[in-house]
Amino acid sequence: MDHISSIRRRSSLFSINQASDSGSTSKDHAKYEKQLRLEIKQWTDLLREKCQKLRHSQKASCKIEQSVLSEKQQQYLADGPTVDSFILETESFDKAILAYVERKLFLMERNTHIVQEAKALVELELKDSVAMELLGNKFS
Repeated sequence: MDHISSIRRRSSLFSINQASDSGSTSKDHAKYEKQLRLEIKQWTDLLREKCQKLRHSQKASCKIEQSVLSEKQQQYLADGPTVDSFILETESFDKAILAYVERKLFLMERNTHIVQEAKALVELELKDSVAMELLGNKFS
C-alpha cells in the first residue's frame, strides 16, 4: 500500500509541476532568447573584429629588417625580383599554360574527328568492295 501511495504522490506532483510548468516555460523561453541574442552578438562582434584585422594585415606590407643583414645579403635582396614581378611572371606562365592546354584539347578533338572520318572511309571502302564482289558474282 505504501508503494501505491508513493505512485500517487508522484503522479500528483507531476500534475502540479505540469500546471506550474506553463509559466516557467515562458520564462525559460525568454531566457533562452536573451542568451541566443547575446551569443549572436558575440559571434557578430568576433567576425567584425577578424575582418578588421584581416583588412589591416592586408594593408601592412611585409618588410625585412635590413639593418641585421650584411651588405652582400642586402645587395642580393635588392637585385632579386619583387613580389609584384614574381606574381606577374606566374600570371603570364598561367596564361601560357592555359593557351597550351586549349590548343592541345583542340588538336586532340581534331585528331579524334580525323580518326572517326578515316574509320568511316575504310568502312565505306570495305562495303563498296563487298558490294562489287557480290555484284561481280551475280553476273558471272
